[in-house]
Amino acid sequence: MESLKNRLNRFMVGRYGIDQLYYAGLFLALGLMMINMMVNSTILMILSNGLIVLIVLRGFSRNISRRRMENEKFSKVWNTIKKEGRIFFRRIKGIRTHRYRKCLHCKKTLKLPIKRGKHMVQCPECKAFFVVRVIV
Repeated sequence: MESLKNRLNRFMVGRYGIDQLYYAGLFLALGLMMINMMVNSTILMILSNGLIVLIVLRGFSRNISRRRMENEKFSKVWNTIKKEGRIFFRRIKGIRTHRYRKCLHCKKTLKLPIKRGKHMVQCPECKAFFVVRVIV
């Protein structure tokens, strides 16, 4: 068993391996497979199997700089999506206590307590005053 482990380690030397894009592709392929189990589509089967082959070949690639650049581009997009999702769920969680409005001048999002009616608000970023109307 130890010799198999050593052979596998020698095989992977100089290859790219697993990263965040690998895991995202794997979960996407598994999701496509789950959907395919319900709808039984040949196209989904080909897509999911092709994606798995592509992911594995990417992991065995020796072009490390190119794979790293791909992962950086993916991470940039994924982190913005993750950040927006976090903000969205935080807003949903605090919907009973706060409202979110954008400053008309600097476009910064302000977290305001719920006070019904029209109110003058000062933006902490640009110090501009503007009217906020809260209905509910």
